[in-house]
Formats: sequence, structure tokens, C-alpha cells
Amino acid sequence: MQIPYGEGYQAGRLPQGLTVYEIAPREVAGVTDAAAEMHRALENPIGNRGIEELRGAQKVVIVVSDLTRPVPNAIILPVLLEKLNAIGIRDEQVTVLVGAGLHRPASPDEFPLIVGPEVAARIKVISHDASATGMLGRAGTSSRGTPIWINRHYLEADGRILVGMIDPHQIVGYSAGAKSLVIGCGGEATICANHARLVEPGATLGRVEGNPAREDIDEIGGLVGIDLIVNVVLNNRKEIVRVVAGHYLAAHRAGVAIARKVSEVPVPGVADLAIVSPGGYPKDINLYQAQKGLYHATPVVKKGGIIILCAECREGAGEDRFIAGMKAGNTPEEVMASFHSREFQMGFHKAFLWCRSLVHARVILVSDGVDEELARVMMVRRAPGLQAAIDLALQGLPGAGMVAVLPKANSTIPVL
Repeated sequence: MQIPYGEGYQAGRLPQGLTVYEIAPREVAGVTDAAAEMHRALENPIGNRGIEELRGAQKVVIVVSDLTRPVPNAIILPVLLEKLNAIGIRDEQVTVLVGAGLHRPASPDEFPLIVGPEVAARIKVISHDASATGMLGRAGTSSRGTPIWINRHYLEADGRILVGMIDPHQIVGYSAGAKSLVIGCGGEATICANHARLVEPGATLGRVEGNPAREDIDEIGGLVGIDLIVNVVLNNRKEIVRVVAGHYLAAHRAGVAIARKVSEVPVPGVADLAIVSPGGYPKDINLYQAQKGLYHATPVVKKGGIIILCAECREGAGEDRFIAGMKAGNTPEEVMASFHSREFQMGFHKAFLWCRSLVHARVILVSDGVDEELARVMMVRRAPGLQAAIDLALQGLPGAGMVAVLPKANSTIPVL
């Protein structure tokens, strides 16, 4: 078998006699002409919020994701700019804002990778930096008490567009929509208050309606203001299946309905062993992102089973506070107790989520970017490759009968 790892693969062989089943996003064909699909979506906006809403705008901001999301901006943005030019908005009136959230800010040398070389040479590109002095402006408080701090470049614009990819999300159900603004361009106080809802009922993978974290995000989006969203659903090969554009709620929900058909996959039963990849680069760029794959796989493994997580992690852990959270206890249970005992902090929540998997299953990590010391902190065993991890796992599971393989776990919602 081969599963994604960085920009390549990890290979391994399972012995005869095991029942092996793959849990992966459904095979859905990509559109034959991605630019034509972009035109179709923008010319048929959902919820009557189209490009015309921006006619007369003097300063337009287009929010895009950072490198941790494989959004095909090099396809999306040229068509979007063409449509803006057609209603009288010149290139020099447009700024692309990379919504890095609490990730490290995107560097200028990454801008061509994020938006495409053509757009990077043509349009001003800047990155959100939630910790930079003067970067944020206050925009009120949500009905749930979330303080609203948003990037000032966004607040100062009179034309506001969000571009994103609709993918499963372990807290807000599905990504994109207003999340690109509230989390991508929000301040730490905003993001912390929203993500602190991860312990509330309904704040879970695949759930949108009745999800307190998603509903908070959507309310904030309405309070701050969003003129247009352009969201894509991708298939297994990162090809565009559908583009939805229009009102930030109506278009997003239409996109979620399509994403469910790709991501939500029936599972025949729980396995003794799961072999998991977040989906390769950029979804395994660091442990902070790879944790999502571990979380998605946990329900398909029996209590006390083993998960092999293959994640290159070229940027290591990806977040110092993630490591600090893991060091807050000597066992997964102690880390979780520490999380509950303190005020919510981003990064520490990742340690909680990581350990929520560790109390259910043992984890073997295959990662070039994680050394033995970091593996010890993460409370996992480390193996030099997938085959070594398989051999090690089967030694620890002498009666194993069923193996689940999740090659693109971050984009898969197993439905038991």
C-alpha cells in the first residue's frame, strides 16, 4: 500500500489474513474547465449576493487561506479580478489578505505559492498577523459573548470577499464561509472565545446546524459584514468539484451539502488498527495540522487499538503552545485535566484534542520532522517508516483482524 506523506508517499505491506478496508473521500470527478466553473458560479450567485454588490467600492479586500489549505487560488483569483475589473474596480484598488489566523504570518516569498505568481505580481498581497501592533480593530461582541477583533485592513475596506475551501472541521463542522474572516483574520481573543466552545455539545466534526462554534462564527460574519464568498469543494486529487459563490450563509450551506457527498463515508465497523495520513502536504506540514487526521481516525479504531499516523511535519510541531500543553501532564489524562483547569488558550486546545485520541488508542508516528524527544513529549512511539510501524503495531496486536486505511483523513468523515 501507498499513502500520502509530504509531497510523496509512504509504502508498506500488510500480511495475509487481515481484513483491510479503505476509508477515503468518494471518487467524484473534477470539472473539465475550472475557469468556466468559476465564471458559472460568479454569474449565478446563491442568495443574490454577486459581484454587482461591489460596484462602486473604492477599497476591496479578498481574504484567502494560508499554505496549510490547498485552495486553488491561482485559478480562482484571476477570474475574480476579471469580474471586478468589469465593474470598474481597478487592480490597484484590490488587496489580497492572507488569513493566517493564529498560524505564523505568511512570508512574502510564500505569496506566489498562495495566490499564484500572476496574481502576486499584479495585486498587493499582505498577511494577517494577529499579534502585530495596530493590526486589529474592535467590531463589537457576539450574542454569545465573543469579543470581535478583526484585521483592520478588512474593516477599512468597503468591498469584502472571502475565498476558501469547504472541508471537514473538527470543531465548526465544515470550514470556509465566514470562518475565513472570523478565524482567518481574527484576533486571539476572538479565536480563543470561539474555539473554547469545542467542549460544548454540537461543536463537532461535520455538524453545522446546531453547532455553537459555527453559529458564533456565522453571527460575527453578519455583524462585521461580508459582501461575497467564493468557496470550492475539491475531490481526492485536489480538483475542483464545484464552486459556490454568493451570500456568505446561503452559498456556504449549498457548498456544505456538496462537500458531504464527497467527505462523509460509511464505515463497516471499528478496526483493531488504523493506518492514517492527513493527506500529504500541506495537511501534514506540522503536528498542529496532522492532529486533525488523528482525530478523524479515532472513532474507527477499537478502544485500546493502534493508530499509525504518517505525517511528514516539515515544520515540526508547528506551535509552541501545543508543546507546552503536552508538557502540562505526564499522561494524556493529566494533560486533559490541565486543559480543563485553566483559562482557554489556543495551542493548549490542540494538546487536549491530541490526548483525547491517546486515551482511546495507542499511536505510532511516522514523521521525518519529529525526533525522539518530540515524540516522547507527544506521548507516541516513533517508527522510521510505514513498514516498520506496521511490524511494530502487529507485535502489539497479536489478535488483530481488521485494518482501516485512511489515506486522506483530514478530508474524510467516517460514518459508523
